[in-house]
Amino acid sequence: MSKITVAIVEDNLEVSQSLELLLNSTEEYVCIGTCPDTATALQRLPDLYPNVILMDINLPDESGIICIKKLKPFLPQSQIVMLTMYEDSEKVFEALASGAIGYLLKRTTKENLLAAIKEAHEGGAPMSMQIARMVVKSFAGISKTNDVKAALTEREWEILEHLAKGKRYKEIATSLFIATETVRSHLRNIYEKLQVRSSTEAVLKYLSTK
Repeated sequence: MSKITVAIVEDNLEVSQSLELLLNSTEEYVCIGTCPDTATALQRLPDLYPNVILMDINLPDESGIICIKKLKPFLPQSQIVMLTMYEDSEKVFEALASGAIGYLLKRTTKENLLAAIKEAHEGGAPMSMQIARMVVKSFAGISKTNDVKAALTEREWEILEHLAKGKRYKEIATSLFIATETVRSHLRNIYEKLQVRSSTEAVLKYLSTK
């Protein structure tokens, strides 16, 4: 199985090296390049064509948001995920509007970061829970509780509740005394009924009911 190729745009050398080490210590991911600024990213990444790019916002020459706008024409198939300490709504929406597919905070756990990279590669929109809540609050008139809940069975709603609490599939299975594969099967039904493509999008719909 071919590995998911990842590039890092991050000016903090310690953070960049830590991410590179994490990726290269796995069987599923590989870091194919690190860039400390926008200029280097524009010079190197179009030739590397990574599956996923982890992008910081606060770069020394131009912001990561500007970097996205300049990179996208050369890398239309690369999925860009913001990985930053900023969580104010203006930067979140500017990044997403510029072409980022996801937005994660740097305090995201290693396990969740790797899962988010895979989710982005598969077409999902990974977001830290705090960011997801912020996005939901910005939407007016999204699905009401009854609309979302009525579409699901009692078990599916229960699984979605656990998912929204940040539990992983195995943890949900243990809590509900069912098999992990049963959880996956229910989630596929949830995605279809809510017309979403990922767990993040499903959780966003759930949070919109709160």
